[in-house]
Amino acid sequence: MQDLVINSTIQHTLLLIIPLLFACILKMTKIRAWAMLGGVIGGILLGPAIFGSVAPVYWEGIFQGGSAAHNQVIQLDRQQQTDILAATALGLDENSLLQLKADLHYELSILKDAWKTAQWKEQRTLRTYSMLLIVLILLSGSIRCRARGTATPSMSLSVGFWAAIVPIGISTLLLLAVTKMELPAVLALGACIGAGPWTLATWEKRAADKIQLGGALLMLRCGRVAWLVASMIAMYAAWQVHGAMALIWMLPLLLLPLLWLIPSKRLLWLQLFVDYGAIPSVMATALVLINPLEHLQFWPILLVLLFCADARWLGGIIGLGILGRKSGDAMRLALPLVDAGVSQLCMAALLVGIGVLPPPFAIAALIGAIFLEFTAPIRLKMLKNKPPETLSSGAN
Repeated sequence: MQDLVINSTIQHTLLLIIPLLFACILKMTKIRAWAMLGGVIGGILLGPAIFGSVAPVYWEGIFQGGSAAHNQVIQLDRQQQTDILAATALGLDENSLLQLKADLHYELSILKDAWKTAQWKEQRTLRTYSMLLIVLILLSGSIRCRARGTATPSMSLSVGFWAAIVPIGISTLLLLAVTKMELPAVLALGACIGAGPWTLATWEKRAADKIQLGGALLMLRCGRVAWLVASMIAMYAAWQVHGAMALIWMLPLLLLPLLWLIPSKRLLWLQLFVDYGAIPSVMATALVLINPLEHLQFWPILLVLLFCADARWLGGIIGLGILGRKSGDAMRLALPLVDAGVSQLCMAALLVGIGVLPPPFAIAALIGAIFLEFTAPIRLKMLKNKPPETLSSGAN
């Protein structure tokens, strides 16, 4: 118990301080997505590619867990190799030798399963830490966004539903058709790219209100509906793997509607902690058990980059079009739904932490989150370049 407390303290300190330092450095360079990139650098440095290669024993003890069970696997494997060599030297016949290898393999597989179980138990501190930070991120996003006006429930439900279901549906059908990935993994990736924006930037609120009276409030509620749809998909995927325990490990998603009930207010300390500490740390936590050199695959990255922005935007346009909005206004009004980089990060961190989202998909989802942050100026330019006469002051 004492070792667990010491390791978790070291673990959380490293995951908070190192990404924060790199985030601050990148912030001074005025690069976009500095918080996420700081987390990427911190996660790679603390992960198996760097820290795990330089000091594998310490990395396993601090982050991966299951050190004692791993040592038992190593000792048994060496003993079995010695037993096989001895049996071969004694002239054991081929059938008996094959039976011996099968028995030894079964014995080793039991220890490997115990090793994986030990890793899962000892990584509980990582999952809990990530969940706490994600709750703070979602809380900060909810209370920092103020939008006034009115938004009809039917429009909010229609636009939010389509904004989530289009990217989830397209990615799920495509992956099931061309890959042999299991359904929970496919749905988990779909949930990542289907989550709605965690908050709205000032320019997004102003642009939405210019296009339609109360447009900012409408887009905020549409984003929340998209979050609910993506959360249900993610919960189903987690339930398929962990059963009822999914309710525990996906707790931030269950708390999300309650967070939306908290009145908007300006808490500068929370905003600073989330921007400089929580977001980089969640990114680092999502990457700390992944080796990019082993799990980097380009086709999931390409898929996410294609669908994480345009498919959500298309879904919003469809939802607005169904309710009679003109295509030009619908295209501009739905643009804030694309700004969901932090949401994608939070969803991916939750799902990779419980083993539902495979590492190649997790890397793709995290790269997609950074991509959404980098392309925000393009979306702003798209709105600014529209002539004033195309903007309407109310719903059609």
